[in-house]
Amino acid sequence: MPRGKAIRNKNGYGTVVKLSGNRRNPYEVRVNTRMDERYYPVYDVLGRYATREEGLIALAEYNKNPYDLNKSKLTFSELYEAFYYDKYELSGKIFSKSSKDCTRSAYNHMELLHDRPYKDIRANDFKAVFAQMKNGKSLSHAMQEHMKNLIVQMDKFALQNDIISKGYASFVNITVEEDDKPGVPFTHDELVKLWQHQTAPWIDAALIFIYSGWRISELNNMPVEDISLSDWTFKGGVKTAAGKDRIVPIHSAIRDLVADRIADNGSRLFIEKGKPISNTLLSRRFKAALAASGITTEHTIHDCRHTFTSLLDSAGANPICIDRLVGHASKSITSKVYTHKDIEELRAAVELIKVPEY
Repeated sequence: MPRGKAIRNKNGYGTVVKLSGNRRNPYEVRVNTRMDERYYPVYDVLGRYATREEGLIALAEYNKNPYDLNKSKLTFSELYEAFYYDKYELSGKIFSKSSKDCTRSAYNHMELLHDRPYKDIRANDFKAVFAQMKNGKSLSHAMQEHMKNLIVQMDKFALQNDIISKGYASFVNITVEEDDKPGVPFTHDELVKLWQHQTAPWIDAALIFIYSGWRISELNNMPVEDISLSDWTFKGGVKTAAGKDRIVPIHSAIRDLVADRIADNGSRLFIEKGKPISNTLLSRRFKAALAASGITTEHTIHDCRHTFTSLLDSAGANPICIDRLVGHASKSITSKVYTHKDIEELRAAVELIKVPEY
């Protein structure tokens, strides 16, 4: 067969054609995707390649799993808009303003990918975005968490709609494993004040955070199905190797507080006017509750997490248990599977924390 002549394939398979002129990628792959008004096949260009062999490989891969070429051209931004509309408008589910804001913020931090065709984005492209610096600093753990959640959900959406045949988001890890926010643990006297005012509005929320160590986004978004009142455990966590699906036993001192909130609220621990409360509004309620109890130090909900780790450390808890309870990476943790023995060891560690006399 003369060089440069297109290979004859079966009808409907597509073809590789050598274009005229001096081109870097002269071999054009064409596939028949539709008929015109006269019922003649109309081809679309799958791509252009440096060699005929590369073109034939691309054509063969396409015919293994033909896809809508218009879908294949969707950029990251276009896919995001379709995903966002499907999740927040069409699903019928109620999402808090905070959830929407976090999704939009994560998208904005991935600007480097906005104009890229989504099907061409690979794990290293995602990793490069996670490694970027903003104002001379690495992206925070919380922001990377939101970004990871977004691309995992976008991958799932793209797979369901035949836009991609393989997702790469699951291969991306959050690069900031430890907490990157400074914190001021609650003092003994401040804990006494909280217990003295535990029946006041939202003080119970502060106590639940302090004696469980969850991040605000983890506990506030945790469905009650992941809170067991029979085993007295929480299950949740951010999507990192160390924090995913971790189990935290519920301290005996806050069991009634947790049970009462579930009985009153149903789907979430923190509800206001029948709807899940946003992280921002929860933080406001938290600060107002502290002020009402007589605490003058400026505390954030994240300080509750620092208090939890500080109380565990002061009580002599095993460092490996502490890492596992708060979802920190530890070289000593070799298994992510929680056995009954693991849970009981964690429960023993949590119960080392003593409630102050009040």
